[in-house]
Amino acid sequence: MKYILTTLALAAAAVAAPTYQAPDSFKIKSVVSGGSGCPQGSIDIQWTENGIMPIYFNKQFTARVGNGNAAEDSRKNCQINLGLEFSPGFSFAIFSADYTGWGELDGGVTGVVKSTYYFSGQQSQSTSALSIQGPFNGKYYKQDNVPAAVWSPCGSDAAFNINSEVALTPFATPASGVLAATKEAGRFTSNLYVQWRKC
Repeated sequence: MKYILTTLALAAAAVAAPTYQAPDSFKIKSVVSGGSGCPQGSIDIQWTENGIMPIYFNKQFTARVGNGNAAEDSRKNCQINLGLEFSPGFSFAIFSADYTGWGELDGGVTGVVKSTYYFSGQQSQSTSALSIQGPFNGKYYKQDNVPAAVWSPCGSDAAFNINSEVALTPFATPASGVLAATKEAGRFTSNLYVQWRKC
């Protein structure tokens, strides 16, 4: 069995992890999700004191082809908006993110895991994609290094957006494929890694 994993990123090189210095207070005040892969209330996002935000997707974030699946099943999209509140005088950014999931792809089926990051009202954004060629059966791992230019405005709050998708092609095929963020009853953890700067 042979498979190829290809990562396409806008960042030319990995961004080194910064020294972590958080503001005195920080909280996620709202989580809004939508799309075919994550209707509102279907995901969990937490916060840890060491600057990591774990994301847990549910089974809705699963793309399928073959076996009588409809065309719309071949791509699942998840738009997440995080309302963040923190001490004044700081700016917030994601310097890295990783995604783990499960794939079962027959030969001739291609899977794509894609993510775009941006702040509401800002033009700067970062997009990366992982391509998985069938035949493939197992766990996939995608790591994003987000350019340091994607920073929130200086202040005490920010609206951060993540647009993620899993997709399979071709959708009209006798072959079958599944690309998911879950495996049976378990959910894999995807992590956002946070950095701060004073401004």
